Amino acid sequence: MQSPRSRWVPRLLCCALLCASAAHSATPAESKREAQALADRGSFEEAAVSWARLAEGCRRAKETDGLIDALLGQGAAQQALGRQRLAMTALAEAVELARQSNDRRRLISGLNLLGVAQTFSHAAEHAEEHFREAAKLAQAEGEPGLQATVANNLGILLAGQGKLDEAFAAHQKAAAWAARASPRLLTGIRCNLADVALRRHDFPSATQLNREAAQTAAGLENSHAKAFALAHCGQTWELIFAQSPAHEQKLRAEALNAYRQSAAVAEAIGDARALAYALGYTGHLYEQEKKYADAQPLTRRAAFLAQQARAPESLYLWEWQTARMDAAQGRREEAVAGYRRALRSLGEIRNDLSARLGNANARSSFREAVGDVFFELADLLLQRADGERDEQAVTAALVEARDTCETLKSVELEDYFQDDCVSLLRAKTKAVEQLAEGAAVIYLIPLKERTEIIVGTAGKLQRVKAAVGAAELTATVRAFRLHLETRTTEEYREEAERLYGWLIRPLEPLLAAAKADTLVFIPDGALRTIPMAALHDGKKFLVEKYAIAVTPGLTLMEATPIQRTQVNLLTNGMTEAVQRDGVQYPALPFVKEEIGGLQRVYGGTSLMNGDFRKDAMRDAVLKQHFSVVHIASHGEFTADASKSFVLTFDDRLGLNDLEQIIRPAQLRDQPVELLTLSACQTAAGDDRAALGLAGVAVKAGARAAFATLWYVNDEASTTLVSDFYRELHEDQNLSKAKALQRAQIKLLTQPRTSHPCLWAAYLMIGNWL
Repeated sequence: MQSPRSRWVPRLLCCALLCASAAHSATPAESKREAQALADRGSFEEAAVSWARLAEGCRRAKETDGLIDALLGQGAAQQALGRQRLAMTALAEAVELARQSNDRRRLISGLNLLGVAQTFSHAAEHAEEHFREAAKLAQAEGEPGLQATVANNLGILLAGQGKLDEAFAAHQKAAAWAARASPRLLTGIRCNLADVALRRHDFPSATQLNREAAQTAAGLENSHAKAFALAHCGQTWELIFAQSPAHEQKLRAEALNAYRQSAAVAEAIGDARALAYALGYTGHLYEQEKKYADAQPLTRRAAFLAQQARAPESLYLWEWQTARMDAAQGRREEAVAGYRRALRSLGEIRNDLSARLGNANARSSFREAVGDVFFELADLLLQRADGERDEQAVTAALVEARDTCETLKSVELEDYFQDDCVSLLRAKTKAVEQLAEGAAVIYLIPLKERTEIIVGTAGKLQRVKAAVGAAELTATVRAFRLHLETRTTEEYREEAERLYGWLIRPLEPLLAAAKADTLVFIPDGALRTIPMAALHDGKKFLVEKYAIAVTPGLTLMEATPIQRTQVNLLTNGMTEAVQRDGVQYPALPFVKEEIGGLQRVYGGTSLMNGDFRKDAMRDAVLKQHFSVVHIASHGEFTADASKSFVLTFDDRLGLNDLEQIIRPAQLRDQPVELLTLSACQTAAGDDRAALGLAGVAVKAGARAAFATLWYVNDEASTTLVSDFYRELHEDQNLSKAKALQRAQIKLLTQPRTSHPCLWAAYLMIGNWL
């Protein structure tokens, strides 16, 4: 299997090194030459330390120029190591010092490098302004090398934003300037031109540009940049082969030649980091051809070199590659050990990798990049359980498989939200199956050939296999979601019954034996985008049989009952139509009735229309503890957490805003028990947006969220929400999941509101008790 992450790493490093070399082409002091020499041969860890030491010396001596150069070098080295946050800290200081000194050339270098770090971090929205400023300054300087470097990096940013034509034009300008300045610059730019041409599916241009890049690289003096440029070209040959309709075998031969040249350069200069990539990619080429006898020694040596170079961002790739090959040859136990090593190595860099992937320029999410490592290990562990006769050994395999997927879910949320909100909750959460009396916790794991279902009931784990692979399951889920939202048709029934047959019917004997009355689903991928309540057995909806809740992960909720004795309610709502950023949001007239009904039952504080502002909500929560926070307003969850919001009268309440308002209560051990988001929506087919909805309670610091997958008819929504709260109030022993069940059944049994479009969108997320 091709590793998506391995197809992207060298491009990032190549770009970062391109900038670093431009910023430090001449350093007179011996210490500067030594630090730059370390970077030139790929010893970035040592280079970062050397630059940091030099920076401290210059700081003490108050040598501003030397300090700026040292900070620029330190930032470039941290970039090459994938540590974008550390890079940005050093580079931001360098930029500020250069501004104060009115040092235009150093300011250009600083802005350029800072833009690169921001491009591949969660601060990508600031990169373009830095590149634009650097471009103006470089134009005034009139030096082709500076102009080429800035234009190249602007092209990388634009390509990551999907503006491929603009990106190609920027790289072309950069190439024209680089041709007058530096073959090394020109090599990297041609590599990036070939990348953009490939993304435009212009295979002839990509082939020609990559050939030119390889030729230019071959003429460079031996260096880390040359070794990586050649490896980059090899990667591009492989991608052209895989994506172009012709599938010309000669392209794989070209890739092999490029990797061998890269390895020779790395050997000559003693660059363990670059050599690990060259050998590892060669091993991957052989792996694709199932030439394991050739691939394995190369991959093992690549792993050894990555360890030697202290390069975990490379090491996990080769450990993963070794594990895949062991699994392909039936060596399951060796493969399991290999996957465990890969996940340990990945754990060392997952925060940096997550930060880099949490922006549009990475072109993938953490899950897309490395999720297969987790799922492939889980698959092997589940296969191991098949062969075990000892019950304890079976349970151990199931627990490890489940926990492996659980780790991925936690990192996915950290990746989506770009903070450590997940860690705050995991540190204080017990294993939920020990607390789940009367409930069945259903863990869904879609694999390539089947779907595994792990069921936890009263501390006991059991396992069922569904004969449907991830691709077919996802396609059915997509169709189900689209049909559910169409009130005028009952086409959803076909998918509802098919999904029930795969995911629920095989569990029925287990659920009956456990006398379960509540199902807590831990869905994955596309399954997050649908309401399980609307699955159908041919006679009844699932919600007519069980109360239903979902949670993003076992360790991401606190299963404790809601406190009923003192329910302090904060209601926030919008009834008026508003316009934001050119989007017209319609009035929600029934919200007044919804909020009024809650006030009559619970009392509390209410912020409506003009009173519903960020500052007012923040002030209210600071003054008083609220166990329930209810927001009835338009809201959207998107694939980009920074663009997900709930509409207030004066602004958009982002997820970070919500966290700043609500989380302090959790830190005081007075968490919000329930956060309700009425009238929110996520786009059909957007798994990442649904991930945000699934984790909103974790992000905000609430124990549970009550929210919608899509915008529900205002009148039906008001009825369902009012009934839900009334049930909670009238029956002190009723769980939140059962209160929702009763409210949904009330609607579905009435002809006017029987369609699941009107009642199924509401989810109880997190603590269901």
